Amino acid sequence: MTNSKKREKTIYDASLTRIFLWSGFTMFIILLIACIAIGFLVLFYRRSDPEGIKIILFCLALVILSSYGIPLFSLINAWKQERRLGIYWKDRTDQDRPKWERDWYLTCDRGGFILCHRKYIRCIQRYQAETEIAEHARGKVYYVLYEDIDGKKRKVKFSSGSLAAEFQKWFKKQAYKETGENE
Repeated sequence: MTNSKKREKTIYDASLTRIFLWSGFTMFIILLIACIAIGFLVLFYRRSDPEGIKIILFCLALVILSSYGIPLFSLINAWKQERRLGIYWKDRTDQDRPKWERDWYLTCDRGGFILCHRKYIRCIQRYQAETEIAEHARGKVYYVLYEDIDGKKRKVKFSSGSLAAEFQKWFKKQAYKETGENE
């Protein structure tokens, strides 16, 4: 007799394209609403001016670039890992396992997503927290520094210490509690 128990679908079940689109969607909607407001102002004050249409088109292009820039960087990193390992996201079969037993680590964080295969990491070297002070960001960021299979030093940047700790526990295959809606 087969088990007909259905499990809940998560972001882990999605394709890389869908993860890319979903990770930038919130920022896209926020910026699109701002762009619509700017568009109404431009159309109200510059009805017959062709410069008004150029401003609106520029605003729309800026919305797409700024909301999907970080997810595009994440997608390119995931493709590099897939190509280097010869192991592809679409071929995974571990969806029914707990998160810490899966070969791929996936979370949405900092306006993009983090996707990393366990075999890509040779060893985790250290964890560090830094205070980031810049015009665009203030507050703490958390880095997990690791060595990849080619011996290159790499780092993963997290917005919270609990996500960084979760990543380290995932690599060691230790059970952990989920932190929020990161699945």
